[in-house]
Amino acid sequence: MAIARQTEPTSSVAWKVLDGSDVDAVYDLHVAAVGRVGRPDLIRPESHGFFESILAGGGRILGVSDAEGLLAYGVLQWDLPPVENLRPLFDLPADAPFAKLAGAAVRPGAWGRGLQESVIAERMRLAAADGLTHLYATSAPGNWRSWTNLLNQGFHVRALIEQYGGALRYILYRDLEYGDLEAPAPAAEDAGEWCGADAIHAQQRYLDGGFVGSAWRRSGDGSHQIFYRGPV
Repeated sequence: MAIARQTEPTSSVAWKVLDGSDVDAVYDLHVAAVGRVGRPDLIRPESHGFFESILAGGGRILGVSDAEGLLAYGVLQWDLPPVENLRPLFDLPADAPFAKLAGAAVRPGAWGRGLQESVIAERMRLAAADGLTHLYATSAPGNWRSWTNLLNQGFHVRALIEQYGGALRYILYRDLEYGDLEAPAPAAEDAGEWCGADAIHAQQRYLDGGFVGSAWRRSGDGSHQIFYRGPV
């Protein structure tokens, strides 16, 4: 079994930390990406104020630009509201160095170039440099572009819960203190089971039983499957 990859390496992308002067560009790109998807159940629409709060000290936003302006961004958030402080879900103490990969967007027309996975990896490096060793992210089961990239970068599906007013979300977690920043090799197939990403109840049973989602593949009909390893 091998982790499938849909993107090309993007190690040459020069990400930079954005500042308050970039907030309008970030928000405009967010609106454009959400509008292109057209489904708020897959991507949560954020307010202009959310990005302002991140750039004012609630985290950091990485971005990359081209001749047309901001091409892509990714948010690293450490000032989390109580409902998004998921340390208890991962059995972490209240003072554990903890942050969220709180969304990313790529300009429509530049999708498929690996920028989203690149900014996941770059935020992991930034978090590690800042001493933030426990990271999590959320992704809708239908948003396979998001969670496949997170699995590629060594995150594991640890829960499937309702968030953001009842929207179903995978909760993916990565401990940067365990191993390096590269995606670990997946377990052998006899150590778990493949499950369709649309099989919500079956995945919930695996997760309730202590399994974790650790890899992904496309099935013969083009749908996406997650490998649930465990129990751990």
